[in-house]
Amino acid sequence: MMEMYSEETPKTTIKQWKQQIQFELQGTDYNDLLYKSHEGISVLPFYSSENRKVTYEVNTEAKGMISLYCSNVQHTLQRIDFWLSQNVQYFFITLHYSENNWGEFLSQLPEKGVYFIDIHYLNPSLVQKLSSLIKNVSQRIFICNDCINEFLKKGKWGNNQISDLEIVKNSISSQNPVIFVDTTLYQNAGAGIIQQIAYGISQAMEYFKLIDKYNIINELNLCFKVAVGNNFMLETSKTRAFRQVAESVFETFGYNIKIFFIAEPSNRGLSISKSKYNENCISLAYESAILSGADFVIPKNPIIYKKNTIESDLSNAEQIQKIIQNRKAYFLNGICSFETISYEIAKKSLVLFQSIEKSGGLLEQVKNHTLQRKIKEKAQEEQILFEEKLQNINLKNQFFASKEEWELYPFVKQKTEKTLVEPLIAKRLWENIEKRQLKK
Repeated sequence: MMEMYSEETPKTTIKQWKQQIQFELQGTDYNDLLYKSHEGISVLPFYSSENRKVTYEVNTEAKGMISLYCSNVQHTLQRIDFWLSQNVQYFFITLHYSENNWGEFLSQLPEKGVYFIDIHYLNPSLVQKLSSLIKNVSQRIFICNDCINEFLKKGKWGNNQISDLEIVKNSISSQNPVIFVDTTLYQNAGAGIIQQIAYGISQAMEYFKLIDKYNIINELNLCFKVAVGNNFMLETSKTRAFRQVAESVFETFGYNIKIFFIAEPSNRGLSISKSKYNENCISLAYESAILSGADFVIPKNPIIYKKNTIESDLSNAEQIQKIIQNRKAYFLNGICSFETISYEIAKKSLVLFQSIEKSGGLLEQVKNHTLQRKIKEKAQEEQILFEEKLQNINLKNQFFASKEEWELYPFVKQKTEKTLVEPLIAKRLWENIEKRQLKK
């Protein structure tokens, strides 16, 4: 019966759909339904197979990951034991204070977990010690060392460019070798989706050139950490496009490369409002991350002016797990809308990446301040559009948390340190508005 029905039912073309919609709009212009982001990515009222240029399947299944900041070894080990008891096995651990006995810490990590160790300081002897230790332990440990991200954030190198990059090269051990690229700063500083992908790939290329030059290894993990905003269609398409571009760029080198993504909700669109606004934004970000094919998703506390508690972390981790159970990246395989948008993002990102490489690579763009200028321009465009949307909203009814309620300072902190280049500054879209409201 279905076959008969399908055969007898004529296909409707895009042109016919447009005509039908235009008729039902009763005089309103069809073009008013079209949406184009501030970086030129189109979202249409409807899609069909005529829009789709290529089919790109993503079949990864997301897993929850907990982010821990380790300054006290025993306290962190206790937190890990707790999360393992909650069936969380993946950890992103940021090390602080170079004087701690990190070798002893790594050897005490429970074997049941998988650990991504993020190093924020560049001590050559320590990195060498950690890399050697990893070869002799049974735990799955990945050393994540992104000195370029630190350079962008601080505007200066930890030691100097040659030394910092040499430390990164030496930290890529034969056991679980990984190039780690943190792109969250781009998103939180206001970079557009296309910029985030192109700069992220180019940042990875800076490290890859070092490895390829010395022919250190044949197998490699390439890990991108991404920040996910609350524009569901575009953000879901972003990571799918990111993976597509990364695969097309790095598969040409002949290495056995595994690419994976760690996703966390962005701070860019969050507010110090006491409403459910942040919770809704973060929930959308979780959905986008999981459906986009992120391998790991890190929870975020929606109350950004409060310190994390074990209760809030547990609640957020449980929320992610519920979404993972009901959402899979492969659900979107073959869906015309997402595949069309992903293709457009991937195509434009690849063009920008190629332009960056032709002009000398990412670091050259940073040194001549082209990258900072381009991101500032996109951030300003986004800020203007954001504030225009709020003009008709009565913010007097929007209750912002007062200073007395803050445990964490929610605004950009001004620093006067001497730098080599202008640093990238993460700033929320709501900051200017919140400051004006709090002065009233």
